Amino acid sequence: MSLLQSRASYKTGRRIVIDLQKAERALNDGHHKDVEQLCAAVLEERPESAQACQVMAELRFRQDRIDECLAWLERARTVEPKNPRSLNLLGCVLDLRGDPGAAEDAFRQAVDAAPEYPDALGNLGHLLLRAGRVTEAEGYFRRAILFDRDHGRSNLSLGAILHAQGLPAEAVPYLQAGIQRELTDRAGQYTLAAALRELGRLDEAITAYRRLVAAGDEDPDVFSGLASVLEAMGEFEIATAGFESALELAPDHSEAAAGLARIMTATGKPDAALALLAPHVDRGDSPACLHIARAGALQVAGRRDEALLCLADLVKRPGSAADLVPAHVMLGDLLDLRGDYTLAFAQYRHARKLRQRRYDAAAQEDFVRRMITSFTRETMQDMPRGSRSTSPVFVIGLPRAGGALLERLIAAHPLASGAGALPHVDLGAGRIGRYNNAGLSYPECATVMRERDLRELSAAYLAHLLGPGDRGRRTVDSKWLNYLHVGLIELMFPRARLVHCYRAPVDAGLGCYFHAQPEFGEPFTGELADVGHFYGQYRRLMDHWRATTTLPMLELDFDALLLDPETETRRLVDFLGLPWDPACLALAEHAAGTGASTPQPPLPGMTSGWSRNYEKFLDPLRAGLNAAGYPTA
Repeated sequence: MSLLQSRASYKTGRRIVIDLQKAERALNDGHHKDVEQLCAAVLEERPESAQACQVMAELRFRQDRIDECLAWLERARTVEPKNPRSLNLLGCVLDLRGDPGAAEDAFRQAVDAAPEYPDALGNLGHLLLRAGRVTEAEGYFRRAILFDRDHGRSNLSLGAILHAQGLPAEAVPYLQAGIQRELTDRAGQYTLAAALRELGRLDEAITAYRRLVAAGDEDPDVFSGLASVLEAMGEFEIATAGFESALELAPDHSEAAAGLARIMTATGKPDAALALLAPHVDRGDSPACLHIARAGALQVAGRRDEALLCLADLVKRPGSAADLVPAHVMLGDLLDLRGDYTLAFAQYRHARKLRQRRYDAAAQEDFVRRMITSFTRETMQDMPRGSRSTSPVFVIGLPRAGGALLERLIAAHPLASGAGALPHVDLGAGRIGRYNNAGLSYPECATVMRERDLRELSAAYLAHLLGPGDRGRRTVDSKWLNYLHVGLIELMFPRARLVHCYRAPVDAGLGCYFHAQPEFGEPFTGELADVGHFYGQYRRLMDHWRATTTLPMLELDFDALLLDPETETRRLVDFLGLPWDPACLALAEHAAGTGASTPQPPLPGMTSGWSRNYEKFLDPLRAGLNAAGYPTA
């Protein structure tokens, strides 16, 4: 061969490499005509090019021209019979044609030929998953992600497996990574929304659901799921529209009917809720959510015996923990009101046993230590601040310590209002811990927040706190979890006020055991002894906030409020900087049972010394409190 011929051959080879690279890019970009032209040019000069045949096979597969795809595959495999890319595509074709055994064999050959080939690993995982071989499938998805951390379908499938296993916290990172690659994957988006909802990351769940709605999704489960999250956020008007949309798409949608009935009950319309539920619960196979919603409406309507019978029948049926826990708790409340304390305690305890997670005392101690270390008086002095609003009033303390009553008491004043138990401070803390440029977790990330970050965070919170006409008024957020975030609250609102409502340790601990919701990171209400330990950590953190925060904080003993409503109510109104108004006292006296009107029976746990009714069950709680340094005599 002459030197000139050699150079010409070299140029031809280089051009072929460039054309094949262009064909691969065109295939990925969906430019099908360009793929055909480039491959045709390559094959004209190199008819034996396995890569060009492989690209054409993949193009025909995407065009659903399967016979042509197989012809190109056969041509490619004639040159390179063990090519893992060809074997992987062959597996896809065989799977599509209903031959899973041959498809599995092809995928396994591809993995044997290239053990680090993510597509073959992922495809084999999907085949095994459809066959019910979940454990094997999970292993292949994990291997695919090991070699390509952003592998879309493998991340989505692994996330779906973990979510189905009841592990939403583990599922979310994989689902998020998968959606970044597979933006239009509807199933992945829905699973992500559901997992975020289960984790209590409500604002992120709303975003995920709204992406589905914006994409034109008309699945009633999407509208009902979105409405349920909005309901939990206290956005009743928008949630109502979501539940109604779900019922328009599917008139028999149980979750939507139950959700709409819950909102009707919460807004003082239990009879309307019962009328809505009637045609749904009359069916013999109606799900638990409908019966729980009906029992709640019956209770508010004063028909407690009917509510009790409804729940007593429901808890005998098999069901998931998500269905049965609220039924057992509500049944416990009704039995408590009847004075059947032994039966009531059995229902509360059954509800707690249905939750499988164990309390990690060491993890809770470490979290409190990190809060104390991050928010010292010295570091707080040097940090920027957010909003200058004087509106927010945060009522903090443990569940059933009287926070909800204090909110209603304050809201009775004409210059104040109640926003409910808003989750947004806790959600904001979690969000800044997951998404910050410093790569720090919460609470450490709060120490590097800029003034702009704090202003954005506080503005977003005020948008939920303040209703029309609320600016300039004292507006109460009674979310009990806010006691964790006093440091962050001071950074967001340096002119806010805190009201710490507390009560006797045994009363407070038993109230947590009976009624705390599964919204806290550590499931501290599984055992009474765990509640005692958690109470000690709560007091430890509150002692730190008293010594650290510059926010004005009123300490209010709930039992003192019940014993002397006027004195404690005047203290509260004066602390808020408001003129005296007798409407506040009237509500406090009503709660204490000393008002002029005939009071309704108080809610379980809302009387002084109520834990005495359960004395024979309290030894583990007392032991936990004693070990935490709070002896109970």
